[in-house]
Amino acid sequence: MNIILKWSTFNGAGRHGEPKQMARSFVYSSALLALGAIFSVSNAGAAPKDGWSGCRSANPDDRIAGCTSVIDHIAKESRHNKIAAYFNRAGAYEAKGDWDRAIDDYTKALEIDPKSPTILSARATAYRGKGDLDHALAEYGVVLSGSPKNAAAYLGRGEVYHLKADYDHAIADYDEAIKLDAKNAAAFSARAIAWRLKGDGEKALADLNQAVNLDKKSAAALIARGAFYQLKADYDHAIADFSEAIKRDPKASQPYSNRGLAYHAKGDLDHAIADFDEAIKRDANYAAAYLNRANAWRAKKDLDRAKQDYEAALKLKPDLASARKGLDEVQKLIAKKAATAAPAPTAPDAPSASAPAAAPAPAASH
Repeated sequence: MNIILKWSTFNGAGRHGEPKQMARSFVYSSALLALGAIFSVSNAGAAPKDGWSGCRSANPDDRIAGCTSVIDHIAKESRHNKIAAYFNRAGAYEAKGDWDRAIDDYTKALEIDPKSPTILSARATAYRGKGDLDHALAEYGVVLSGSPKNAAAYLGRGEVYHLKADYDHAIADYDEAIKLDAKNAAAFSARAIAWRLKGDGEKALADLNQAVNLDKKSAAALIARGAFYQLKADYDHAIADFSEAIKRDPKASQPYSNRGLAYHAKGDLDHAIADFDEAIKRDANYAAAYLNRANAWRAKKDLDRAKQDYEAALKLKPDLASARKGLDEVQKLIAKKAATAAPAPTAPDAPSASAPAAAPAPAASH
């Protein structure tokens, strides 16, 4: 059975991945981080007031439109406002996955303030989102050379090393982030996953416990620890953590999907499907939840519903290999079931007793 289990994504990184990627999905979404980091604006210049209102919006499309309106009149804006307009629009582009435009806008902001650690770090996250990990590493290096006590930069660089599967360097950077900010739950969670990938479950669990103790409000650390328990087949502890995560963030889809997997592993398919339903209600584009529900329907021998969910997962994520494999297998099972159910061909009727006997074959001539 192919499943997708997600570790904590500190505010919602990509939802898809095969097993090797699952443990890496802890990396927080740079797009959402950028959307949260909105530059404040001093007295607006020539741009329309609604332009600046939109440029501060949490909605990516509204922000792009608003900031573009401001940038169209950028010459008369103050230095600070010029930076804000480019920075805020870059964050919106990141939220939409438009990494190149985001990088271009951060670069324009850096032309105005070349040494800003905030803008450099933001551009590093955009490079990481684009998959250009070497540029991301270089950018974080510049930040840390100028701001050696920047805990967020150590965490960000550690996550890039993590994505490169360089877990020793990742752990070293997480260590530095924790030294500088001992209450950084995200750093403990990130280090925990690196420890687990190195095979040290004891250190991983210790860091996850610390993250949960530090983060009393959000669901992130609980989801990460729940995923750890689940991978160890400790399903009761996993369900407990996912349930608490749901209490903390009832609108989140991820803990429902993960808890559904734990119920599935325990053989409780009805509860599993109910949780996948809830995950999909909260995020109709959650391909992994459709895949996981398809697997549950298949386990219940409901092949038609399984087929529908595999198809839904593939519509959202055409390259999701586990969904493609599941769909192929279910289609074969459906075809086999149809062939078995088809009525057997009837044999021709035997001649009746009154039917004339066939004429004897002619004898060979001599």
